[in-house]
Amino acid sequence: MGTPRIAIGLMTLGLFLTPSHAAANNNEMVEKPDEVCMICDAKRRMHEACKWLDLGFDFRYRYYHEENRRLNERNAAHLRQWQRFRPRLWAGIKPIENVSINTRLMWEARYWHKPDNMDPQFTHHEVLFDVLNVKVDKVASLPLKITAGRQNMRLGDGWLVADGTPRDGSRTTFFDAIRATWTAKEIDTTANLIYIHNHAESASLHRPFDDRSMDLSEQDESGAIVYLSNKSFKDTTLDGYFIYKHDERIMAAGNDSDLYTLGGRAETMLCEHLQARGELAYQWGRKNAEHLSAMAFNGRLKYLFKDPRSNSIHLDYEYRSGDPENDAAFDILWGRHAQWSPLYNDSVSTLEEPIDYSPNYHRICLGWRGKPLAKTQFGADYNILFSDRNPNSGARGFTRSGDLRGQLVRAFIKYTINEHISTRLLGEMFLPGNYYDETRNDIATFAQFQLVFTW
Repeated sequence: MGTPRIAIGLMTLGLFLTPSHAAANNNEMVEKPDEVCMICDAKRRMHEACKWLDLGFDFRYRYYHEENRRLNERNAAHLRQWQRFRPRLWAGIKPIENVSINTRLMWEARYWHKPDNMDPQFTHHEVLFDVLNVKVDKVASLPLKITAGRQNMRLGDGWLVADGTPRDGSRTTFFDAIRATWTAKEIDTTANLIYIHNHAESASLHRPFDDRSMDLSEQDESGAIVYLSNKSFKDTTLDGYFIYKHDERIMAAGNDSDLYTLGGRAETMLCEHLQARGELAYQWGRKNAEHLSAMAFNGRLKYLFKDPRSNSIHLDYEYRSGDPENDAAFDILWGRHAQWSPLYNDSVSTLEEPIDYSPNYHRICLGWRGKPLAKTQFGADYNILFSDRNPNSGARGFTRSGDLRGQLVRAFIKYTINEHISTRLLGEMFLPGNYYDETRNDIATFAQFQLVFTW
């Protein structure tokens, strides 16, 4: 099944599902019918028949092309090409008022074209529940909501808490957790108290169908989070949090650690067109028998033109401390996902760390977003990266004194056919700097095509 055939098929389906419009036949005008979406109408009818039941479905297709992820075109596996197919079916049941049972079943197969030695070509066969929880609103008539079980969470911008299953990419992001949320409307403040207990192996709590004993992380992870968010000031959000994370090594690349992270985040409109946000975190504890003391910052200054094409430009600065002995390498906790670049976070950075850890850098980014065409969004970013500290180890692939990691440029276009189908094309290029030696100085490239259908 090739990419063009899938693209044409889904786009045709999208046009078919688009509400009908006026037509002409033999120069005679046909009366415009009421606009009807077959999918929306079917879902509405189902909900009217069973008001206690909410059903949904989506399907995501991706095609990847990646070259020189190890910054060495002589590497036998320098070229990678693969496809991903991810259908998901979910249901929400409300047996009584303020109580819901939520479940979602997912499967994502990957088909590998390159490298040639990839065997088997089909991987990731497991079918599992990535949502399975009970949610109770207004507990004891209080402004308290409790969600217990397998769930997805994203706190703030998802910098430190977004993905509990980093080793399977974006296939799943779930946490096995209990989350209590208190909403104090009188002071416009929300308080979250969260307990997390994730297992490295996918079959630890709920055995998948066609279980392949996949590792979702390099270690078993547990922890607690206190997260406060206040919006009492106009056009401003103020967050504060404390995170404790405990790791027990399962794989050789895993960690044994007890980490404590204290941080805050602010986002505000400085004036009509200028928006700013920043997040600062300090981290301490022990990691792999070493004392840890680390810092990190993530911020953005954004100018909104507020024109008909929704143009905006932004300037980002991100800092993650680093050290060869790990006593100052900031641990991104549950933020291990491709936050700003799948090429760098998922591939290039694995030359030094497990996937998506990406410590030890200063990153500056200048970017643009806009909608020059209806239903179409464009974006482009230029990133330059410097190491916080050079390991000075002389290890093969790295220099002893260089501090320029490299430059990464990316661009994307996203087209929304209708409310059910969207498509995106993303391209990235990484140009290595003097942080790497002559054995790792080849340009890396990445391209991704995506189609998403949602019901």
